[in-house]
Amino acid sequence: MNHENPVVAFARDFSGHDAAIIAQVKSWVTDPPTDDESIGFVGSDDYEPRTRLFLATVSLLDDKGKIYSVEDKDSYQIFNRWRDEGVIDPATLPSAAMAVFGPWIMGVGFKTFNGDEAAAVTYCKTVESSYAKATEEIEQHIASRGWVLLSVDATNGDTMFFAMAKLDIAERWRDRALSEQDGYRAGVRSPMWDRFWDHMAYAARGAWPAEGQSHPPGTRLRSEMIPFAE
Repeated sequence: MNHENPVVAFARDFSGHDAAIIAQVKSWVTDPPTDDESIGFVGSDDYEPRTRLFLATVSLLDDKGKIYSVEDKDSYQIFNRWRDEGVIDPATLPSAAMAVFGPWIMGVGFKTFNGDEAAAVTYCKTVESSYAKATEEIEQHIASRGWVLLSVDATNGDTMFFAMAKLDIAERWRDRALSEQDGYRAGVRSPMWDRFWDHMAYAARGAWPAEGQSHPPGTRLRSEMIPFAE
């Protein structure tokens, strides 16, 4: 019995069985790309073959709109996309999620406060006290609309990737590694809200609590060692 390469299986599930994407990834299995442009990550040309295969697949899925990507400086844009695509509904979002992410969901971020420093300070305090609950509510809200939110953890760089998966696919892939490079185990994870906290800090341009500060109590933390997908 032939065993399908796990990265090909990942591409199959997260592309929605897109034949062109699957064929491309299959062609890379024995000869992964060796240039940064094809892999999609700067400085990746000398990575291990399996890492290059996985990163190129992540880039391909992103380019084809099968998963979501957002750079740290533009973190709010992920909420804009989810709102515009009906993944989240601001009108029915639970209170903590709306209190924390509302300004980001509406696409204005700290411009909401129009220079009102006191309001901005109050908001930051709300974020620190309610962030963990807000992230739980976002996941539950998305689940109520038929999807499971996952992180596609490619590297520890400035871009985060997310995926919306049906329950069976989420159960198959959640917290499974697909490559390892220099001790960094990459793959599919529960949403990495600890990393997102740091990215939001960067996006807030100093208005947010300092980047690198301890995450609010209850925030899910990335587990370093997840098992490899088989």
